[in-house]
Order: sequence, then structure tokens, then C-alpha cells
Amino acid sequence: MAPPSLLSTVQAALGSAAMLGYNNSTAAHDIYEGYILTLFLQAAGSEGWTCRCRDGTGMPTSHIVFRLGPGRLTSGNFTHVRLAKPGKADLEAHIGVKVIGKAPYVATRKRKSANVAHEFDLLILSAAAADACRLLGTDPDYGSVVAHAEAKFYGGNLPLPLGRAMVGLATECDLAKKSVLVTNRNGATVQDLIQHYHVDFRFLVTPSGKGEGHLISLFRQFLWTAP
Repeated sequence: MAPPSLLSTVQAALGSAAMLGYNNSTAAHDIYEGYILTLFLQAAGSEGWTCRCRDGTGMPTSHIVFRLGPGRLTSGNFTHVRLAKPGKADLEAHIGVKVIGKAPYVATRKRKSANVAHEFDLLILSAAAADACRLLGTDPDYGSVVAHAEAKFYGGNLPLPLGRAMVGLATECDLAKKSVLVTNRNGATVQDLIQHYHVDFRFLVTPSGKGEGHLISLFRQFLWTAP
């Protein structure tokens, strides 16, 4: 069960629990992803980006519903956020979207994509790439990723396999210097491992905690380098 502070923080930023698809029994990690999105939007707003919620077809909406599991960008009428700023290419922020990596399907049966797909908890990509996916019914590929955050909510210490998984994802999808592992816990060993591969780590990120400011600052850096 998610702490009430997580749910209320997302509600205050984006809308009511019913509209978000969340309730008090929704898994904490799902709500944590929505919470990390709100911090990204704070960073974007401070950098002069306008943020507008849109539905699965790309049309403006005030009815906000997020995925509670991994899915394709083109499947379901789920909400994403369109970001715009003069002098910058438009971006989109998605939760729980699959991204095509570099590894090809070889031993498995033929799929829609020739390469293996990976779930991204928070995906920031160019709006042009997202529009192309909706038009063609395809998935975004790793080359269209502008920024990425893995949002992990734990009740105890962070396991080292989490760091190894993060390193593997960063290597597979060329995420060096544009990816961050965000958690509500400390994890020095995990941090040492992933930062060796140029993936950032922000720990103790919780509502009203000191970690919020550190993550918002990093998100601002990601946006500075956006095309």
C-alpha cells in the first residue's frame, strides 16, 4: 500500500485519485512513478517549458489516467504530458512505456519489432518521435530517448541486482548521462555501480524530503541538453 503522502502529492499536482486511476490500494511503486513525473514537471516549469496533458491519441485532455503496468505507447487511452518551449523541440513525458533497444530477437519467434523492448518507468522523448509511433503503430527506439528515470519504491535496503539491471538497461539503450535511478531509500553500493557507467542516482526522494530538490536539479540538467 502506498503511503498517503505519495498519493496526496500526485493528486495535488495532477488531479483527483479517480481520474488518475489510483486509489489507496494501488501499489506504491505505481504511484511513485506518478510522483516522479510531477517532479519532472516542476523542473520543466522552472526552465520555462509549458506542460499540457494529452490522451492516447495526442489530443488535449483533463481526464488523467496513468498506466499501472508496462505497455506500448500506442496502446490504451493513457495520459502523457506534452512539453513545449521556444527554441526547443517539443517533448513528451510518458509513464510505463516500452522502448526498443539494440539487442535483436534471434532465438525467439518474430515480434512486431526486430529488437527487444524494455519498459521505462518515466520516458522523455521527442514529440516528433512519439507522433511517428502513433501514426505508424510502432514503439519508440532508444535513439529517441531524451531522458529517462527508473522509479523504485522499496520498504528495505536496495538490492545490488537492481544496480546490475540498471547498468544493463543503460548499456542496451545508450542511456549514459541521460538516465537516473530514483528511489526512496539509500543504496551506496548500487550508486557506486551505476555511476561508474555514467548513470545517475538520486536517493531518499520522498514528498517534502531533501531528495526532491536534488532530483529536480538533475531533471533541469537533462532539459538543458534536450534538442
